[in-house]
Amino acid sequence: METKATTAAASSQYAWAEYLHCMEGTPEVESLPVSKPTAISPIPGIVLCVALSYVSYWAAGLQVWPFLINGRPTFEPVMVGIILGMLVGNCLPLSKQLQPGVKFSVKKLLPLGIIFLGARLNFHEIVRLGAQGVAMSCLEVVMALVLMILLTRWLKLSGKLGTLLGIGTAICGGTAIVAAAPVIEAAEAEVVFGVATVTLLGLIGMFLLPVLGHWLALSSTAFGIWAGLAIHQLPQVVAAGYAFSPDAGDKATIVKLARICLLAPIVFFVGFFYARQKSKNQQAVHRGKINYWSMFPKFVLGFLALAFLRTKGWLPEVTVHFPDQIATASAAATGAPDNKYSLADIAQKLSGYCIVMSMAGVGIETKFKAMKQTGLRPLVAATISALVIALVILGLIKFLKIT
Repeated sequence: METKATTAAASSQYAWAEYLHCMEGTPEVESLPVSKPTAISPIPGIVLCVALSYVSYWAAGLQVWPFLINGRPTFEPVMVGIILGMLVGNCLPLSKQLQPGVKFSVKKLLPLGIIFLGARLNFHEIVRLGAQGVAMSCLEVVMALVLMILLTRWLKLSGKLGTLLGIGTAICGGTAIVAAAPVIEAAEAEVVFGVATVTLLGLIGMFLLPVLGHWLALSSTAFGIWAGLAIHQLPQVVAAGYAFSPDAGDKATIVKLARICLLAPIVFFVGFFYARQKSKNQQAVHRGKINYWSMFPKFVLGFLALAFLRTKGWLPEVTVHFPDQIATASAAATGAPDNKYSLADIAQKLSGYCIVMSMAGVGIETKFKAMKQTGLRPLVAATISALVIALVILGLIKFLKIT
């Protein structure tokens, strides 16, 4: 039986859930309470994220410890941005006037940054790595669900909570939990526990895996695959990947996007299985219709399209002809009267700026208080499952000699 405190915690947690499911490209879940629209300008929050991203680039380039160890930069701007965001979001009393701009930076700029990221990648490599990611993700899904069934029985958790934790671990963290909750008619408290648990574990993995990856001397490709499969949520995967290396960040993002694409079919399968179980028990099924196509992250199409154009060489260079006076000044500064701009290079730079800004927003929105709602037994179950999956994926990477 739910207490008033648990119900209140569940209600407050939905702001966190709303923040999560938009990052994977999934729609608003109709069965969850939707916050009322606000007329507050997003500009103050956007300015804050811009400022944090500027500081992130500046700090990442510092030639002092801890930003430089043994002559090697230790922090990418992406990781600095999310850390700064966490410090600001949890240590400072931020005005509610900042929330619309911060949410805009998270929900809109991360997908946009991933689309622009396609301009720096080879389409054929994406298809190959994506197919490999889907194959390994299917194995991960089976492992996560089977493990969670066994752990649910062992720790005597509710079947629905176990299902949510299994899907969240297998696919994309809180996003998958929020998407799957309506089709299995999960209680509010179960959604709260599930979201808080996988978010906390994903956060730990985001900081821990890059350290372990360097200690294990993994290649950028190997680490990208490992991070893309072992960490739950897209922003956490992006942050961990780029914390290891830019190439690892690219690979981790590709694998994670392939994994996200499994969300709709897995939710459909779970919903279908749940409906059949209810029918066997001769209970009526009262579930709203789910638009599974809408769960597909549409920005993946833009990402693939830009990568295809880049691979084909259809992102040309643009030469800007300046008026005589400006051209003279430009020639004195750059040695050339005209400036050539590569659309691919511009897209790559925009990708970096958008991703760092969105990571700053993710950090601000990461509220440690919300994670206190994690129950001990759900945390134990999800931790065991995450550790087993991370070790199996790492073993598979070593076995396949991925370099």
